Amino acid sequence: MKLEVLEKTDSFLQFIVSDLSVELANAIRRIIFIEIPVMAIDEVIILKNDSPLYDEIIAHRLGMIPLKTDLDIYKIPSECSCGGYGCPLCQVSLTCEITNDTNNPIVIYSGNLNSNDPNIVPVDPNIPIVKINKNDKVIIEAYAILGTAKDHVKWQAVSNISYRFYPVIDFDDSKCANCSDKCIVARMCPKKLFDFSNKKAPQLVKDYWRTCDLCKACEKECPEKAIKVDWKDNTYMFSIESDNVLPFDVILNKTFEIFLEKINEFTVKLEELEIE
Repeated sequence: MKLEVLEKTDSFLQFIVSDLSVELANAIRRIIFIEIPVMAIDEVIILKNDSPLYDEIIAHRLGMIPLKTDLDIYKIPSECSCGGYGCPLCQVSLTCEITNDTNNPIVIYSGNLNSNDPNIVPVDPNIPIVKINKNDKVIIEAYAILGTAKDHVKWQAVSNISYRFYPVIDFDDSKCANCSDKCIVARMCPKKLFDFSNKKAPQLVKDYWRTCDLCKACEKECPEKAIKVDWKDNTYMFSIESDNVLPFDVILNKTFEIFLEKINEFTVKLEELEIE
């Protein structure tokens, strides 16, 4: 398997993977989407709530706030030595106590949550939770644990992940000489992959493969059949959007760690299986 990174920021990663079967590509996508553990608020104790929102709504909003995660320190509660009752190895406490002493309404943000671990905090301090009026008070105690998106979407490690075939377009512009409508391809392509600025024949733009979605509109509409659209075998373009709960290198390393664990588990069960 070969990997080439095309674009990488704190919240977006795009790369090409070659020599990879479609089954394995889909397995990687599913593991990243639903099986990488991350931190999220799972238990909320509301001691005081003068806001106009019900306790349940506030608890739901708290649970959906993305939290930075440290997989080296914390364990999934079911795998912790405490048996899941809650301890410093599997649980983080976040508290919030705010009284509106002003004459105007104020908004309580995710940044107002105080964590007992400075490394486990909301990824964005500006996520609004609730608004309270003059003399209103909110006291919240919440507990975050590791979980996976198989149980709830709040434990999703990435915002979105997709992969698609690597497109290959073969364009024989010599056939355009006798074409009665030389710019029809440029008009029909929804991704604007053909340039007709030279007024002689359309030209395939550079790096067309970055945006081509293999709709084949150009191939179908070309009067001279000068275009052939195909894709590379076992080559895929992955795009991952993240809310920064985990760095991309941690996500990818954990993905293959989980994948190898599944292979080992399958091998063991296969050896234990009695086949007549």
